[in-house]
Amino acid sequence: MDLPSEKPLKIHLVNSTESPEFTHLTQSLTRSSIICLDAEWKPIRGQTHQPTFPTVSLLQLACQLGHDSDESETFLLDLHSVPLPSIWELLRETFVSPDILKLGFKFKQDLVYLSSTFCLQGCDPGFDKVKTRFSYYVFDFQENNLNFIIFKYSFLFV
Repeated sequence: MDLPSEKPLKIHLVNSTESPEFTHLTQSLTRSSIICLDAEWKPIRGQTHQPTFPTVSLLQLACQLGHDSDESETFLLDLHSVPLPSIWELLRETFVSPDILKLGFKFKQDLVYLSSTFCLQGCDPGFDKVKTRFSYYVFDFQENNLNFIIFKYSFLFV
């Protein structure tokens, strides 16, 4: 039995607005029908009073290009290297687009931390001021354990 061959996963590291990877990210986000997102940060430990949120250092994005396509792209966006004002509008447009299905796990927390990170660099606040307009959940039960939850977000800035 022949198994279908899968294309090897290529992950694009975006660490400069002048790089071909940044151009590719921009084009992929504007063509995407589904985007999976996850933000990463260094945890703040040992502080009894936390005056600020953690700074997001990496944003992972996986993009499905087009509605009927199996073509996808995966990006690691290094937020320490890329000037945040240069990507704020691109991300905002992605987050508010009703035509893009956004998938994430506990992504509201990621949005709060992203907003704080962008504000520290002089960008307008807003990622933390979103409301979920519609959500649905997909549950996979195995031995009475919840394996994953998928949320559909359509963001509104308030």
